[in-house]
Amino acid sequence: MFYLLFDLEKDLFANTDINAVKDSYWKKALKFYSELNDEGKEILFKVIEQLQVDTVSNVLGIFDGIVSISDEEIEINMTVEGIDEPLNGELQDLFLEYDEENR
Repeated sequence: MFYLLFDLEKDLFANTDINAVKDSYWKKALKFYSELNDEGKEILFKVIEQLQVDTVSNVLGIFDGIVSISDEEIEINMTVEGIDEPLNGELQDLFLEYDEENR
């Protein structure tokens, strides 16, 4: 699912008609993208991909209690109704392992 969304974003950059775009930020992003050579486009998508992985990893780290979001220690316990075992604790490690195996 994660990589499917990334592919959709790549497709948006490659196939969006800049003349049909109303949002000024998106128009600037598409103009920037169109001015890159193939190597630059590849580098841009590698940077975007890494930023996405880092962001998801940090959010999962918050859920796992590894990454702090404030000076106070907050304990988060994610569970599924009817199952006492918490889901969180290894989410960040599992995600990074999945990323390493599938990227």
